[in-house]
Amino acid sequence: MKSHNNPGPRSPAGGHNAGGQAATHQRRRGSGPLPPGNGGYAFPVQLAYDDGGSGESVVLIHGHPFDRTLWEPQLAGLRGSFRVLAPDLRGFGRSPATSGRVLMGEYAADIEQLLGTLGIARAAAVGLSMGGLVAMELAAAAPERYWALGLVATTVEPPSPQDLRTRDERADATERGGMGVLVDYMHTGLYGPACPPAVRARIDAMMAAASPAGAAAALRGRGRRPDYRPMLAALDIPALVLAGTADPWSNAEVTAEIVASLKRPELVFIDGAGHLPNLEAEAQFNEALAAFLNRHHP
Repeated sequence: MKSHNNPGPRSPAGGHNAGGQAATHQRRRGSGPLPPGNGGYAFPVQLAYDDGGSGESVVLIHGHPFDRTLWEPQLAGLRGSFRVLAPDLRGFGRSPATSGRVLMGEYAADIEQLLGTLGIARAAAVGLSMGGLVAMELAAAAPERYWALGLVATTVEPPSPQDLRTRDERADATERGGMGVLVDYMHTGLYGPACPPAVRARIDAMMAAASPAGAAAALRGRGRRPDYRPMLAALDIPALVLAGTADPWSNAEVTAEIVASLKRPELVFIDGAGHLPNLEAEAQFNEALAAFLNRHHP
């Protein structure tokens, strides 16, 4: 497996990417209007990523506030049958950060640029939590490129006004107080009751190491996510919908709404798993994901 870590500086708000090139403005369907001033960024950046295996491509998109190492068990489990790409989203891991606000369509634009750079014409997009929102943006904007969709512990509904206010307030608090503010919140629902201590320790360290500016920008972007239900209703591709039964955020009601929005859903619940079923129930998750991908790859 090859790891590609971005050696360049973090992207400035002035509009250059990590390699120092002038920004290329790019709009994404489904992300809504760009915010005024320096609150949003419509240019793609150069992402750090892992790339392993061969065959049909699968893109694994991590959630918030994590990084691409969230997918290490899946990289190991899938690369014998597929080419597996796991990027660090803008502002996380080794990818450059932008402050202010980053919309879900802008994360998707970064991944589209990466796929184009690597010459990947088609792929399956699999996303966890916020990564699921990004995966939906990708498939809705270019359905001909994506042969399958994986939606793990995520949602399709737009935020309520209170959710928007809460995310903005939490973003401000994270910028002022650091990642400890966000880690404390994540502990209210992230882990299932049987989550192994080693997984908790690794994810806690991952979250603590994240950029407060990058995490805050993502919170503000998530608070302005669109309603993904009409986007999914227009797609005619197979979609794996997977959640843990002990996840208080992506619970049965939230997950049922995803299934109801899709033409070709395949639903899997993992008993006792929380918001990170790929780590809490690694073997069961890998089996379900691999079986889905093997059924549907071109």
